[in-house]
Amino acid sequence: MTESEVVTRGSHGWREISRQRKREIIEAIVSGSATRGPAHIELDLTDRCNVDCYFCNQQDVRSKQQIPLEKLKLLIDELVATGLASVRLSGGGDPLFHREIVDVLDHLSSRGVVVDNLTTNGVALTDTVARRLVESEAREVIISLNAADPEDYQRMMQVRPELFSKVLENVRHLVALKGERVAPVVGVQFLIDRENFQKLPEMYALGRSLGVDRVALNSVLEVHNARISEGTLLGADDAEAVRPYMEELVRLDSDARLLLMNFRWDSWNQTLARAYEKAGYAPPDLFPVAPSFRDENGSCFFGWYTAAVTGTGDIYPCCMLISPFFQPLGNIHEGTFDSQWNGERFTAMRREMRDVMVDKRTRHSPALFQVLKRECVEPHMCWLKNGNFRGDEEFYRELGSSLDELRKQRETGLSFRRFKKVSVDFFLDRPSLRQIWDRVRDGSRPLRVFLKKKFGWDVTEHP
Repeated sequence: MTESEVVTRGSHGWREISRQRKREIIEAIVSGSATRGPAHIELDLTDRCNVDCYFCNQQDVRSKQQIPLEKLKLLIDELVATGLASVRLSGGGDPLFHREIVDVLDHLSSRGVVVDNLTTNGVALTDTVARRLVESEAREVIISLNAADPEDYQRMMQVRPELFSKVLENVRHLVALKGERVAPVVGVQFLIDRENFQKLPEMYALGRSLGVDRVALNSVLEVHNARISEGTLLGADDAEAVRPYMEELVRLDSDARLLLMNFRWDSWNQTLARAYEKAGYAPPDLFPVAPSFRDENGSCFFGWYTAAVTGTGDIYPCCMLISPFFQPLGNIHEGTFDSQWNGERFTAMRREMRDVMVDKRTRHSPALFQVLKRECVEPHMCWLKNGNFRGDEEFYRELGSSLDELRKQRETGLSFRRFKKVSVDFFLDRPSLRQIWDRVRDGSRPLRVFLKKKFGWDVTEHP
């Protein structure tokens, strides 16, 4: 992948927003308030899908609904007015199965909203859709192949195997339409489990033969509601079994540098790192880390930045939390998006996110978190929450400085409250001293106003 392709590919919308808007996010985090609206949003246009992937995390909340075109236009217009810059089109179903997908793409283009990423199984990637994506300079189009041959495609996607060749034709057509243009970056992705990991070299060879810019490989992580046996999934202890195939992939990719691999388990990533070392070259740094980035400041800030909307209109923090186990934050059919963005559930989520940031909490507990889930709080459980952002030197420098100041104020505030409680109790328990306390309190209004404004201390309150 060339340097220009790295710059152009999807970034969860981060490259599309201004420095001023990033500062607005930091200021809102510090103040505990909402931003004026999301700068990026995932639109899961429809719950309709033509495949039935056994590993789909949204399968259990899928319906046959889609967001009506007129409602979509109104939603996009409302969000543009509050600063929407980009969208990701994905879904509980396939976004290209929305009946008016071409009209949706045209409306986004007319309002200047960038398609940062479109993820599809590629069955409905028609010539018309492909041309719209190329002409509007969508940042990234990812096609989920998930298999190296029709038979495994049928097993993974639970659909007739003849569709496999149709999807390959559609991918080749998109690549041809793109030609020498930088955008969109076109990628194919594959998923492995215990039944197909031996086909990793075949997956890579197929992706490379299609002429795409990126070949992404990962493992199926979990499957809800026991749709398949747990024994089908690979785990951390399988790194050695996968090692020979990793080494072969790295060797095959030494000239083209198309591979994108980053696994959930340290054992796998360490095995991958040794494979690159053995091959004598370094993997592409697709997710650079700025010197100003610190793990303690790497918590999720999506509550101030983005959201995901499903085909039923339900609103979630992100695609990773669209499941039967997460209560939606609202619904776009119940009032304006702004009323949801500033509503009770979003506000509670931001409060919890802020506590994670300021207190540097790294353990999840149902007693402490009513909205956030374990993957939102604990490290290394979600690749989405800062992978696309932590290379931003200026943002993380300013965020880190602001959070350090906020933590200092909180610590000072706690010390002050403890001191105040002891002092006030001492005075109020002694009538002669209480009179002195009352006179000092009543005659110190300028000082009290300053302390409350600067530090949030109200010295007139009894603890």
